[in-house]
Amino acid sequence: MTSTHSRHILVSFASVLLAACASFGAVDGVDNLWREVPIDEFQEGVTTQAEVLELLGPPSQLINLNDQTVFYYLTEKTSGKGMIFIVWNQVSAESEYDRAIFFFDTDGILQEFAYSKEQVAR
Repeated sequence: MTSTHSRHILVSFASVLLAACASFGAVDGVDNLWREVPIDEFQEGVTTQAEVLELLGPPSQLINLNDQTVFYYLTEKTSGKGMIFIVWNQVSAESEYDRAIFFFDTDGILQEFAYSKEQVAR
């Protein structure tokens, strides 16, 4: 076996050792507690901001509009996999979102709310 041939085999073997596969996942945002709370706990025209905060905790975003305050809750789940080689890499990822939104009037009374159809498992 020649020294050049040995080097090619060594480089090929090292390339295989340096290749890797990866999988990953993460859940970001707030806990989607709105999926656990019975929907009748939230009554339009009755429920207050304080009651929503007590049941769900602080929102992902607090939005102030002219005559409304909006509590926006978001849970995002990302998962994916990838192959990492010396010359070529490939990664694919998928994200799912679970959302809830609550609109309050200037007195802090719930006017309207909604959940996303898509749900992220906790």
